[in-house]
Amino acid sequence: MAAWLKAGLTEVLRVLGQDEAIPWHRRRPAIGDLMAVLGDERPGVGQRPDGLPDIDWVEIQLPDAKEQDAASAAIGRVSRIARYPVTNAQYVAFTRADDYGSSDWWREGYQAPEPAVPQWDQPNRPRIEVAWVEALAFCRWLTARYRSAGLIGADESIRLPTEAEWELAATGGDGREYPWGDGYRVGHANVDETYDKAGPHNLGQTTAVGLYPQGISPVGLLDCAGNAWDWCLDKYRQPGDTDTAGDDDRSVRGGSWDFDPADARAAYRVRDGPDDRDAAVGFRLVCACPIDSEH
Repeated sequence: MAAWLKAGLTEVLRVLGQDEAIPWHRRRPAIGDLMAVLGDERPGVGQRPDGLPDIDWVEIQLPDAKEQDAASAAIGRVSRIARYPVTNAQYVAFTRADDYGSSDWWREGYQAPEPAVPQWDQPNRPRIEVAWVEALAFCRWLTARYRSAGLIGADESIRLPTEAEWELAATGGDGREYPWGDGYRVGHANVDETYDKAGPHNLGQTTAVGLYPQGISPVGLLDCAGNAWDWCLDKYRQPGDTDTAGDDDRSVRGGSWDFDPADARAAYRVRDGPDDRDAAVGFRLVCACPIDSEH
């Protein structure tokens, strides 16, 4: 029975990518939760057989080096970015690890805080209520584990994206407003459409990652408009400054389930304190050569 249901849900996911399926908007949380109960086996959503988070990396096609300005030159360090935000199933691999409290991971703020209990804990939903300093610790832990397993090179690190990197991946670098193009389109993202009367939908909760195929970015990112904000490395008041020391507010991008469509524009910026936990904020990973100021 489970195999039959999984096959049916695979077809449902395909149909969700069609505009004719937009009236199914309110069914998406239940569809995702059923996938979680049956075992969501999509690449990049859960854990690998060895218990490590399974990250589905997307290659970023960079512009010609001769055409890069200073900002895009910084983007040149990026080689891969995660297709989805980090999920509950992936984050719990860190919080349950024997070395969760190691000082190798915790270098800012507090040491190994008790993890929050997310409002929605389905394994395939984005991990929310995670502070910026917690996201940094997760990145350092995963870097060490992936290096040991031979999953990344010795000269690569897993970290949060810079704002420039995030925006490039969300738009393909062509200046579009949203991942799908210019102008908000009803039903293309998990946002509160009713706030500014842009549409009839307001789920009031996160959904399993990847359930809005209409919102895919030109390079293949999902959920970079709506569902949950993504933490970025940058200091909000000093874009481009990725020094992790200090208590400066940090930038978040992409909008979320409880914000309006205008906030889901790729260029829109919001800030949060580095040790703040928010039910609308999660994070996404990049794998690249380290940035000097990210220590």
